[in-house]
Amino acid sequence: MQATINIIVIIALEIAIFVLGVYVGKHILGGDINSFQKPESFLKNQGQKKNKNQLSIDDTKVVLKIDTGGMEKKFKDIGKTKVAEDDISSAVNKLKNMKGN
Repeated sequence: MQATINIIVIIALEIAIFVLGVYVGKHILGGDINSFQKPESFLKNQGQKKNKNQLSIDDTKVVLKIDTGGMEKKFKDIGKTKVAEDDISSAVNKLKNMKGN
């Protein structure tokens, strides 16, 4: 019986401390949650210098010609399609041969 009374007293004391903390934070310290300025993003300013010019994109400019003469072609087969002549039965037979059955 004494143990349950102790548990009830501890829980009531924790609730009272929580309510007192909320009251002190809200009324005495003058802390209004909505009055604080929240940052837009913590990651926005990482790695940027403060005096860096902002990038502006002008969508009124039109590009008529792109010079690709100095570019190096690395892959010859890009864009080519390969047509497989195998059907399902030949694929199944290849799998059977791989298993050894």
